[in-house]
Order: sequence, then structure tokens, then C-alpha cells
Amino acid sequence: MNLTCATAFASAFVLLASSCLGDQGTPAAPPQVTTPDVATPDGATPEFPETTLPAAKGFVVHEWGTFTSVQDSTGKSQPGLHHEDEELPAWVYRRDLGPNAYFEELPEEPLQQLETPVLYFYSEEAIDVQVHVDFPEGIISQWYPNATAYAPEPYTMTAIADGHMRWDVTVDPSIARTSFLPVDPGEIWAPSRNVASTPVAFKSEGMAEMAEAEVEHEQFIFYRGLGSFELPVRVTAPTDTRVEIENASSDDLAALVILRSTRDGGAMSLLGGLAAGATLEAAVPTALEPRVAFEAHAREALKAAIVATGLYDDEAQAMVDTWTRSWFGNVGLRVLYIVPRAWTDRLLPLRVTPTPSELVRTLVGRIEVMTPADERETWDRIQELGPNPSWDVIEALIDELGRFAEPRIRQALGLHAGSEAMGWLLDAAHQRP
Repeated sequence: MNLTCATAFASAFVLLASSCLGDQGTPAAPPQVTTPDVATPDGATPEFPETTLPAAKGFVVHEWGTFTSVQDSTGKSQPGLHHEDEELPAWVYRRDLGPNAYFEELPEEPLQQLETPVLYFYSEEAIDVQVHVDFPEGIISQWYPNATAYAPEPYTMTAIADGHMRWDVTVDPSIARTSFLPVDPGEIWAPSRNVASTPVAFKSEGMAEMAEAEVEHEQFIFYRGLGSFELPVRVTAPTDTRVEIENASSDDLAALVILRSTRDGGAMSLLGGLAAGATLEAAVPTALEPRVAFEAHAREALKAAIVATGLYDDEAQAMVDTWTRSWFGNVGLRVLYIVPRAWTDRLLPLRVTPTPSELVRTLVGRIEVMTPADERETWDRIQELGPNPSWDVIEALIDELGRFAEPRIRQALGLHAGSEAMGWLLDAAHQRP
């Protein structure tokens, strides 16, 4: 694909994605921000651009994030979505979820991972803000800055449900970005800061004497979670070269894209929209581009679709930069789409006080698709383990299969009679970070 084709694709993507704006109208003009020079010493805080308020007047809140799931070749969602492929900074708050008695056990296997929603705020003056996020069909597992309150309480979960988080923060344009905790420019946390929003400060109740230097400052509110639900988008792969995508909801979808990433490069197909209740059939893209070209074209197309939802240019760029390695670099076949706003508001009810003059919420749905070839390859690799594999060999296979090793192993074992005796392999995959 040449640059002219990529630009045409991106333009088409913008037109298709614009349907998700509803009655919001044309988005406000984006703020201008320059990406900082990241050539800084390890562990150092890079220089950030000065905050520039957007053209929109009043108190503005924008959010982006993703819902990730794994579906087998028949379109069935596979559980085991609590694994991560990029570590967060050690100072991020989290529930201590783990596989042994020293940690909090998950009461059930998650079907969805709510990844890295970030809330950006814009205000011309310092303002105290209260944020409530509910997750009726999930829990919030990681967050920053610290929360004023959250539920369920540790070690009280009986289901992945009834999640709640509340933050009391001050949105303050006078906060210096040099007061943020340092991260390496290559960390997944860094791109989210390259936005000209108004920083936030958090100070816990009962800690009024805390030194100002100890108050938590950040460019945004961040959270992640796990869900026990299925979204009404089903992707089946009847063959290795064809997929069928069904929208079993009453809301139209905009800006679907198929991404195929291999060790040799990648390919992309922009599918347009998908009406409520409709199904479309598409070929798996096969015309591979070199890695650099593929990522450039895919980034351009996804950014255009995200901007069309009402997010500012630098916010969309931050989202694409955050997920470049995961969306475009990881080997596999995946479908991305813009989640209808009605789904976001139902799954993640959000209350912000005072009420913002503008609230934009953009979530991207990500479905990792297992083709028949993927399922055969996973089973073949399991068979190669032999009857008494060493722990090193088992770990090597799980690492090779990557972040989605557990759902891939679960599906492979489920397809073959008598594989119940290999439940130990599934347990090993479940316990990996």
C-alpha cells in the first residue's frame, strides 16, 4: 500500500467513523502540542510541552480506552483475560490478584479486559472534581492516582462484578509536569502524558499535613479492569482466509478494521461500518507490508477514526502510541472497532462533578481472532511437549504463545478428546502474569 492509498483509506475511515458522534456535532478544535524529545537518561523525566487549553470553553472531560477479548474460530469468547504483555509502573495502585493464598483469587475467569482508560480534564482555573466510575459487570483492578474509595473490598469478591471507583482530585493548570513520577520514555505509561490537558492532584482524606511534594500529580486519571460479560460483536473464522463479523446489537458500528500481524510484516483491511443486526464477510488481508510501513498506515487509519469520535488530535495520537506494540506489533489476527457510546455508558457508568460542559468517551473494541490454523498450531506445540516436560519447557511454550496463551491452550485442549489429563498445562498458563 502506498501513501496515497493509506491517505484515502484514512479519509474513508473518518467518514465512516463520524456516525458515532450522534448529536455531539463537530468536535472542538484540538489543542496544539509538540511531542517532547525523548532522548533523556534512563529513568529521567523528559521535558513536556507547556499546557495549552483547547478551544472548547468551560470544564471539559475526554476519555479513551479499550475492551479486549479473545474469540475462537467459531466466535466463542475464551476466558483467561487477566494477563498483560506490558508492565505498568510499580507505583500504580492495584488489587493483589494472584494464583496462591497470599493473593486475592479471581472467583471466575474474565472474558474481557478493560485496558487503560484514561480521563483527561481541561479547565482554565483550579477546580475540585469528583469522579465516580461504576463497573456493574466487572471490577477495577489497577488505577492511579489513588482512589478515595473503591469496591468490592479486597478479599470479598464472589464474582467479577459490582466494581466501583471514586476519585477526589484537584484539576489545576498550575501543576508542573516535572512533579510527575518519572517513567522511561519507552514505557507504556509515557505516551498518555503527551497531551495538553490540565494536570490533576490527589491528596487522601486525613492526610492534610502531607507535604506538597508527596501529593500525587498526573496528567490524567488512569484505571484498568476485568469483565465477566460478552460484547455483541462475534467474529467467526470458518477458514484461514475468511472471517464473518456479526453485530448482534441494536446499535450501528463504525470504522471496523482487520489487522493481521506476522513476523514478516502486516496487512490491514478497512471494512467501513456495520449496521445493527447485520453480518459482513471479509477476506483476511494477505498483502503484507514491511513492518515499518504497516505500522505507519495502520496508525494513520486508527488515529483518524479516533479523532472522528470527538477526541482531540493529541489524545488520539496518545492512544495510538500507547497501543502500537500491542495492536500492530504482536503476531496475530484481530478486529478493532469503535464501541458505540451507548455501550460505554451502560458498561461503565461515569459521573463527574461538577458536570462538564463536554464529555467525550471513546472506547475501542479489540477482538483477538483464532483461525483454524492457529488452533491446529497450538495443539501441535502442546503435543511436542511430550509426556513429562520440564517446567522450563512448559514456561517456554507459554511465553512463546504470549499474552493470550491461556485462552489459546484452553481452546486447543477443548477440541481434543482425552486432553482433560493436561489440565496442569492450563493451570500453568493461568498462573503466569
